[in-house]
Amino acid sequence: MMEAVAELAMTGAATVVAAMATDAWQSARTRAAALLGRGDEEQRELAETRLERAAAEVEAADPADRDEVRQRIAAAWQVRLMDLVEAHPETEAELRRVIEELSGRLPAAQQSWVQHITAEGQGSVAQGVMFGNIINHRAAPE
Repeated sequence: MMEAVAELAMTGAATVVAAMATDAWQSARTRAAALLGRGDEEQRELAETRLERAAAEVEAADPADRDEVRQRIAAAWQVRLMDLVEAHPETEAELRRVIEELSGRLPAAQQSWVQHITAEGQGSVAQGVMFGNIINHRAAPE
């Protein structure tokens, strides 16, 4: 159950953040703020302010760096959306509707991110993660 909520929150965050600095942004901001506000005007305004700040950061970034900026911002929004769905399970269906609605409005280039990871040389290790963490544990010496 927790994994499904995490995946839904990751998709929601990625979708909303992907809309930043695109023609779909106004709709994305309005829908996401309403979802996060849950009928509380003060909470809706707070969410809208946070979204606007994040969008300004994306827009100010060099176009070559925007995907990296979006990934960082999406990680924070994933946590907010996970918290929302965990605390208010009834918001899950609305989040799914927001994702579906916004996905159709995004430019093709914003509908997915690709991550390339390369390891070279003997003993090299490569790892990658989007919107999450990697934790490594070294085995105890024998």
